[in-house]
Amino acid sequence: MTEQKHNCPAPGEFAMKRSFLLAALAICILLPAQALAQGGGKAADTASKPASKPATTTSKPPASKPAATTRTANRGAIASLDGKWWTSGNDFGDSEVVLTQSGSNVTGEIHYSDGRTGVIRGTMAGHRLQHTWSNSAGETGSGWLELSWNNFLGGSYHSASVRNGSWTLMRIEGKWCFGGSRDRIRTVTHNARGEASVVTEDGTRDSGRLEGPWLYLTSYDGTTIKGEMDFRANRMNWSSGFFWSWCGRN
Repeated sequence: MTEQKHNCPAPGEFAMKRSFLLAALAICILLPAQALAQGGGKAADTASKPASKPATTTSKPPASKPAATTRTANRGAIASLDGKWWTSGNDFGDSEVVLTQSGSNVTGEIHYSDGRTGVIRGTMAGHRLQHTWSNSAGETGSGWLELSWNNFLGGSYHSASVRNGSWTLMRIEGKWCFGGSRDRIRTVTHNARGEASVVTEDGTRDSGRLEGPWLYLTSYDGTTIKGEMDFRANRMNWSSGFFWSWCGRN
């Protein structure tokens, strides 16, 4: 009889295989656990971000308030009334007014085109100037002027002879940019009679005259063009098709 051989593992070999299987099983269990731990860490980071957002959101309103205050302060500084203003030929009459502002207090000199002189005193509250004035003809009055834009003042007044008069002032004296270019600046001056002088960037001088909100400019070749101020008094549109934009007083 032929002897049949069985491939049964030896006891030691079986034990080794059993140990190998147990180790493999342990690795299979540990790997998902580690992966889960890493995912939990990322989830924790993600969860912490929304928690940080409310803190940032909560801090934004206080941060925005000083910014708003700064903008208001800057606007107030830019909108100082210091300097020369021109009345636009309304009820008050053509005149040049030189204002000086110190805090909320405003004083000024009025130089009328007909030779009269006067003084103005007032207090600024917000963008409104409450004022009184008097002149060399013995006239007195009071009213208000609203600073709607940096170059425009307008409001009403009353006096013994005028019950509901209007008064509008604009900045003309200063620097104007031809076509909006700061490389082509026109420096404008004027007097109480509305006589204007313009100096270009190359030193050329042109003469002109103010009539209410219009500036008539005569160039060296005798040509006269008409400039009309826009409603904010920061742009001059010329009949020649060009324009000037306000560049500042200095």
